[in-house]
Amino acid sequence: MSLVKLRPLAPSDVDQIMTWVNDPDIVGNIAAFSGEPFTRNQELAYIESILASRADRVFSIVRAADGAYLGQAGVHQIHWRSRVGRLSCLIASRAEMGKGYGTAAVARLLDWAFGDAKLHKTWLMVFRHNTRAQGVYGRLGFQVEGTLREEYFHRDGWHDMVRMSLLDREWAQPR
Repeated sequence: MSLVKLRPLAPSDVDQIMTWVNDPDIVGNIAAFSGEPFTRNQELAYIESILASRADRVFSIVRAADGAYLGQAGVHQIHWRSRVGRLSCLIASRAEMGKGYGTAAVARLLDWAFGDAKLHKTWLMVFRHNTRAQGVYGRLGFQVEGTLREEYFHRDGWHDMVRMSLLDREWAQPR
C-alpha cells in the first residue's frame, strides 16, 4: 500500500498552499519561486488557471493513513501530441520530508502519467546541488539528460540545472 494518495487540486487547497508557498525554506530549491511573495488572491487565480489548463495536471498529496495534506505534485507543460510533460513534486513541511512521502507521490504521479494520461516521457529540472532530489528521481528510474549551465539566477548567484527524464517503457513500479 502506498504512503500517499493523490487527489485533484481544488480551490479549497489554497489555505494549505499558503502555509508554504512563500516559505524560502520550502520553496528555496525551486527556481520558479524566487520572486515576490504570493498573495492568497494570486494563489487562487493560479489554481483556477491550472484547473482550466489543458497542459497542466496538478494533484494535492495526502497521507494515506489519515488524509493529512502533505504538498503538491503535477505534470506541467504537457504536449499531448508528443505525449511529453514536465514533472513536479513538493512536500510542504520540513517535518514531513525524508519519510518517503515524496518518493511515493512521484510514483503515484508516474502511474497517472504513464497509465491514465498515456504519456511517453516525463522530464524534470533540479538544481545541480540538490543531490537528495536527484537520488530520489534516480531510484525511480529517471536518467540524467544533461546539465544546463548557469540556467537560473537564484538568491545570490547563478545555478546549474540538471534535466532528468523517464520513458514510459522504463517505468518499473517500485512497490
